[in-house]
Amino acid sequence: MNHPQVKVDPTFQEVESIVSDACSRGCFTVLVADCRVDYHGRSSSKMGWGERVVLLKPDGSVLIHRRTGFEAANWQPPGCCITFSQREGELVIRADRRKPRETLEVICREVALVSSVLLKDDASLDMLISEQDLYSVLRANPDLIEPGFRISSEQKGLGGGKADLTGLDRSGRYTVVEVKRVAADTDAVKQLYRYISQMRETSPDLRGILLAPNIRPAAKRLAKSLSVDYRTVDVAQCAAVFSKNSSKGLDRLDLHFT
Repeated sequence: MNHPQVKVDPTFQEVESIVSDACSRGCFTVLVADCRVDYHGRSSSKMGWGERVVLLKPDGSVLIHRRTGFEAANWQPPGCCITFSQREGELVIRADRRKPRETLEVICREVALVSSVLLKDDASLDMLISEQDLYSVLRANPDLIEPGFRISSEQKGLGGGKADLTGLDRSGRYTVVEVKRVAADTDAVKQLYRYISQMRETSPDLRGILLAPNIRPAAKRLAKSLSVDYRTVDVAQCAAVFSKNSSKGLDRLDLHFT
């Protein structure tokens, strides 16, 4: 790790100098400031004076944290243009976003600390979720399987095994769903086909959906030859949503997929 640059009780000029240098070098910047916050955009908000932590990230995102709670009290997403100015004896940190047009202003009357550091972090974030928790997310949000899908059962005995989920698609066709938390291989395709092959003798319109983060090329070819559909599910997002919303009850999951 590169040695951080730290200044305690800096002047506003020192804050501007440190942060400008940090932005030009792609550094992560932390300010501890007595500030108020104004936001104007799709809506508007104001937050009065208080001592807070302001995070400026090299991707142009800005977050303001209060002394309690894990979520930011206000924020701007990546891609913002961050500028500094002094106005009536106060330091104004402004983050402008073009689309949609939004402006976040952090007005500081005192800065207790400013620090910047160049972070190196290329690791992936692998969110873990159990099969049962993943089923719970899907039960609460069946559109993640397919728009208009309706789940009717879970772990139903079929073809010598237990199908993860069964239900009706938006056309009313009976559908068997096999869910995988990892890349689907040919064994997953064969497993699903065992569940549906016998039933197709009397119900040729029966569908099979293999739901997984991705599918291996050989499995994709086999699925096509057996008339098995493949759909993508973002397991990491499901895990994050489950973790965030489990305390609310899975019948009220607050999903924010992009």
